[in-house]
Amino acid sequence: ALAASEGRIEALDGDPRKLREYYDDWAGAYEADVGSADYSGPAIAARLLPRHLDAGTARVLDAGCGTGFVGVELKNLGYEQIDGFDLSVPMAEQAIETGAYRCVHGDIDMMLAGESYADESYDAVLSAGVFTLGHVPPEALRVLLRLTRSGGILAVSTRSHYYDETNFQQVVDDLIEKASIELVQLVRDAPYNNDGEGHYWVFRKST
Repeated sequence: ALAASEGRIEALDGDPRKLREYYDDWAGAYEADVGSADYSGPAIAARLLPRHLDAGTARVLDAGCGTGFVGVELKNLGYEQIDGFDLSVPMAEQAIETGAYRCVHGDIDMMLAGESYADESYDAVLSAGVFTLGHVPPEALRVLLRLTRSGGILAVSTRSHYYDETNFQQVVDDLIEKASIELVQLVRDAPYNNDGEGHYWVFRKST
């Protein structure tokens, strides 16, 4: 079921309006569907963060939070100042109900997130499950990087086929060449769900 859903999402071509409608309709069954598909991506992504950022008073933004899988993982790891946003309002409402977040906003297009969040306002920005075909272009990395403080952490997951079929590596190489970021950890071909693998990237923003 999840593989079929992903195929339909890819056909939406990253159109925010169509994606919003799709996830609004899927919100009620989303957790059951992904739960049956061994969706390990959010947990793996969240567990990378403590290696590079102590919980303490760290401010973390869950970008594209969905129903809150990442937020729950982060809370269990000791992070307490977690905010989130998602394109879908019903998804964001479910994330709020987890109790893991300080604040969650719906109806936010990741490519326009800078209109809702101040530059360098988070110690870490984490995005799991969004850099996949049919969702956002690799250039979304630049948007999220602006929201990350100098010396802070930007962590994202990419589906393997997203990495293969987009210019994600080119965007990463450009940011590294310009000394905007440093790649501090990369886990390739790790579990994501039962329909495929993913890569997990941890960057540190330059000071």
